[in-house]
Amino acid sequence: MTQSIPISMSTTIRKQNKSSFFKNVFLVFIYGTFFYSFQSLAKSHESELTYIEELGKRLFFENISDPERMSCSSCHLPEAGGTNGVSGVNKHQVAVTGADPHTVGTLKPPTNKYVQFLDQSGNVQGLPRFSNCGSFPTFTCGGAFWNGRAKGDSIDNIDIFVSDKYKEMYSKYLGPVTDQAHASPFVNPVEQGKTDKIAVCEQVAATKWGSELYNFAWGLELSCNEQSIDEVFARLAVSLGAWQMSYENNTFDSKRDIALKNDADGSFPLDDFTDEENLGHDLFYGVAENRDDLGFGQARCVFCHLSSIADGTGEFERYTDDSYHNIGVPRNYEIPGSPAPDIGLEATTGNPAHKGSHKTPTLRNLDQRPGGGFTKAYGHNGWFKSIESIVHFYNTAIIKPTCESKGILQATEKQALASDCWPEPEFRDTSALGFIGNLGLSASDEAAIVAYLKTLTDNSVVEELHPYKSGGFDESRLK
Repeated sequence: MTQSIPISMSTTIRKQNKSSFFKNVFLVFIYGTFFYSFQSLAKSHESELTYIEELGKRLFFENISDPERMSCSSCHLPEAGGTNGVSGVNKHQVAVTGADPHTVGTLKPPTNKYVQFLDQSGNVQGLPRFSNCGSFPTFTCGGAFWNGRAKGDSIDNIDIFVSDKYKEMYSKYLGPVTDQAHASPFVNPVEQGKTDKIAVCEQVAATKWGSELYNFAWGLELSCNEQSIDEVFARLAVSLGAWQMSYENNTFDSKRDIALKNDADGSFPLDDFTDEENLGHDLFYGVAENRDDLGFGQARCVFCHLSSIADGTGEFERYTDDSYHNIGVPRNYEIPGSPAPDIGLEATTGNPAHKGSHKTPTLRNLDQRPGGGFTKAYGHNGWFKSIESIVHFYNTAIIKPTCESKGILQATEKQALASDCWPEPEFRDTSALGFIGNLGLSASDEAAIVAYLKTLTDNSVVEELHPYKSGGFDESRLK
């Protein structure tokens, strides 16, 4: 969704009795205000969203849970790059406690950003439906969740459109992101924990915005009866998907994006990057010059973290192949209950060769966090606690001794780094260890890659919801 800059400026300066000094001060103020507004486009008022996007946003941030203490944003906080926003949880247990404090998940919440998005023409780009495609060795791509079980087809046979007009407007939102919402965290007992779909509908209907926005977006009255609840619940899931695909949630305004747009020739090395950041890019894509000391592909990141142009200049690069890989992540024994390692894609396909393979996450917003000192977790089970450590793992996973051989069992990241070892992977036989794990990168090479990855952090953050104000129907917001 293309957004306009909601400011008006007047650069008229009264010439009488004004010195050039005050003229210049005024101009600096005006242009400074313009620049600030341009940099803050993502912080738009809900009235700038379409009705279905606003409905989805309010569903996303509302505590629709039992008890009412948890929303979608509890696990996908914008300020934390769309992942869990509690530093202490990331540092240790990783899996998020549900609305019922006696329940907890088993994996790290994946980001909800840059999964699918609307381009300037309003077309959905990004994650495809689950299918036999993708990269070696699984040749499977698409689908949401770490194991791809939200394939993108769960709503296909539910009659949710009141007319062809609505079908034409909203069919684009059907797919894995909507499926992930339809799955659904609202009624999952270890997440938001509502008893059933009707209970979700009734809580939405009890808000100041639920019934009106549903009517404005879908052309129907919100009814929570048993006869229509499947259709209503599916429409709520589509609305959630619509907002998650919106420009507001996928702004592409990181340092990398801005530097690429401002660059004189639109290619790397970028004028506004440091030498270290440019080197990190080159190692990432395997094109660093005069590096015969490194093997094929150099850092080899690009083989899994590429969605568009191979030289890294894609306008909407998401840094994922949307496929599934097992990189040899160690088991995280700190997850409550110490659950068995997650089998990943095998749970969806039934193929033993897919054991331990998980969906390649986007690298965007790896370093977005609410503040200094905030710990983020990396990998499907959150064993890694810093970008530096996971890059170091990619580089050295098979050349260091195992922690088990040193007598360190159930090692945490902190213990492994202190003892200069790596634990055994969850599933070694299907892992990519060998292709990664002995890259020959120096400490400064690793630092350069980290510096580049940090340029992928958005400059904007989704603004919190404004209080809802009831108003008349506006046809222009029905898109």
